[in-house]
Amino acid sequence: MTVEHHTDTALALSLVETVSRVLGSLPGCRVTHEDGIVLTGTFTASPRARELTRAAHMQGDPVPVTVRFSNGFPDPSIVDAAENNPRGMAVKFHLPDGSTTDLVCQDWPVFPAGTPEDFRDLIAAQGAGEGPTLAFLAEHPDVAAAGEKVAAESGQPPLSWATMGFNSLNAFRLVDADGVGRYVRFRYQPEKGEHSLPVADRASAPPHYLHEGVTDELPIRYRVLAQLAHDDDQTTDASRAWPADREWADLGGVEITALDPDAERDGAVLVFDPMRLVDGIEPSDDPILRIRTHVYAESVRRRTCPR
Repeated sequence: MTVEHHTDTALALSLVETVSRVLGSLPGCRVTHEDGIVLTGTFTASPRARELTRAAHMQGDPVPVTVRFSNGFPDPSIVDAAENNPRGMAVKFHLPDGSTTDLVCQDWPVFPAGTPEDFRDLIAAQGAGEGPTLAFLAEHPDVAAAGEKVAAESGQPPLSWATMGFNSLNAFRLVDADGVGRYVRFRYQPEKGEHSLPVADRASAPPHYLHEGVTDELPIRYRVLAQLAHDDDQTTDASRAWPADREWADLGGVEITALDPDAERDGAVLVFDPMRLVDGIEPSDDPILRIRTHVYAESVRRRTCPR
């Protein structure tokens, strides 16, 4: 084991333990996003995708996908209509050669901190109370600014799993057939548009209306978009958005058509890892992105829940 790997593993363990303690992760279950639903469908890339990347699933032929929608809080008993519950959409693309690649997104516009250490310390401060949290934010104005953006642009429960947008937050580099690269951030854009559950309906909504109502929404369709960075845009801080005038390229569509009744049964462990990449898509040097593999590995190591 290299020194760098050992350091990443130790940091991931510290991060997982802090999140678990403060947010109340359940023993044997996912550290976060425990409450989820798994579906199947297909992804078909657009001609624009083939121009930007040589990745196998971006060449135009339909490929099967496994999709998981999830609520972010660790406790699955928290109602779907809860506000400020970070929700996720993860897609696993099944490639012709038998390999897979993942694209993991959530509804936040930016990540709450630019480094794993700051995110861990933010969670720890929040667990200690209002005073320590305010003190931490005063010492970390960049984290405070990211938190204000998250609070202003997310947190509302969606009308359904078909009406919420999701962002990759981290940057990736698309590489085309000629070896030319371009940094992007991904987004899942719902074809039905973005619609929140009306405030008046939240108290009376069924506890798990998102999961229970998903079959009524099928097929669910999302466009996969890529925001194209300019050469001078930073690519290593997920807590800072790129300028709004950056071009969005349509890479194709995900069509979700059925529940997956066999997912995570009989001890099977389903993992979506944004660092599980294929030729034609490369990771940026964003430390939040780089630590995620180690965080997920620690979460998997702890999992014994039959779900």
